[in-house]
Amino acid sequence: MVLLIDAVKALLGSTVMNWMVLILCIALSVTFTISRIQKDGPIHRFHKKDGWGTGILYYLSAVFAVMVVFNVGPSQIVNDSVGIEAIGLAGSTLLTVTIAGWLVNFLIEFGILEFIGTLMEPIMRKVFKLPGQSAVTAVSAFVAAPAVGVFMTDRLYHENVYTHKEACCVATNFSVVSLGFFALLVTITDTQYMYGKVVISSLVIVFILAAIVIRIPPLSRKKDRYYNGVEQTAAMRKSSKYSKDTMKKAVAASTTKVSQTPYSIFVTSIPGVLSFTVTFVQALATIALFISNYTPFFDWIGMPMVPYLELCQMPDAAAIAPATLVGIAEIALPVMTIAGMNIAPMSIFFVIVLSTVQIIFFTESANAMMQSDLNLKFPELVLIFLIRTLIAIPIVAVFAHVLF
Repeated sequence: MVLLIDAVKALLGSTVMNWMVLILCIALSVTFTISRIQKDGPIHRFHKKDGWGTGILYYLSAVFAVMVVFNVGPSQIVNDSVGIEAIGLAGSTLLTVTIAGWLVNFLIEFGILEFIGTLMEPIMRKVFKLPGQSAVTAVSAFVAAPAVGVFMTDRLYHENVYTHKEACCVATNFSVVSLGFFALLVTITDTQYMYGKVVISSLVIVFILAAIVIRIPPLSRKKDRYYNGVEQTAAMRKSSKYSKDTMKKAVAASTTKVSQTPYSIFVTSIPGVLSFTVTFVQALATIALFISNYTPFFDWIGMPMVPYLELCQMPDAAAIAPATLVGIAEIALPVMTIAGMNIAPMSIFFVIVLSTVQIIFFTESANAMMQSDLNLKFPELVLIFLIRTLIAIPIVAVFAHVLF
């Protein structure tokens, strides 16, 4: 999946991808406008979940994309560190979600999900109160992209595999950044030697956080109701136990699933994939990068975190404090804020790992969550981000002290 995505990116090149983003942003602005005028029809149904807040982001995305592609407008917007980087993120997200979302059919429709889900059910139910299939979602995001994990979760919610509560828990806890992105983060800080420690630590901490966060509000208050309206019973939630027949059950479940899957799924799934490529990453990334580069806003919001970091005995607490919160905008921002600084390797490790376990960032994962049918709203996602961050900081600090 990752190799194919990278190959398509290399084949198209940045210029073609930028034009793709421009065309999509303009098209979305036009269709959104039509949907506000026409109260029926396919265009209205396509934008039925979009309010005026989303519409404004569509318009801003179109404006910013035009400015970057045609190199017109304020230099603070069209330069390499804001506009060009933002359109690059938008193009990368567009291709990743489109290609990976289509290939997810191999995981969802051809028995792998049922096989691993049956094997993992006793562990996932006991530790995370989730079906075994959620383990596959976590690994899929880890090897592809966070949006792929969200897309899989949305699909499985529609297929009544997850309840609304389970789907929200999986999306906000297991939509991990990809292995390739870990490499990018350590490259930005020129700490490639940390790669192994960062990846393993992040994966372990993500599962620790999941076991905690799903048991507290707001996720614990979500309804255990399936997409078709059926309420989940205690019997449905009961954890199975391992036995000598577990492997047989896993094979039976997977073969039954694949025997019922028509190959036409590769065609019929395309509309759902395309609806998930709806993106306002261009607007969000441009705004976030502009604020980061040209205002002290992120420095201000990081100030309350300094005492907390000092309590965790993190070196250079004042320098890394802004990096603890800016990741909500874009996952690479925390690392960018410390790149080139003369700070302790322990602190660099801390910032990289923390940014990868926060999960919620609006240039991709949170954007995908709001576009899904999970009904996760902006304020709720911000709250989950803050909860994850406050819980994660001491845990990541322990890993940092042990490893450094």
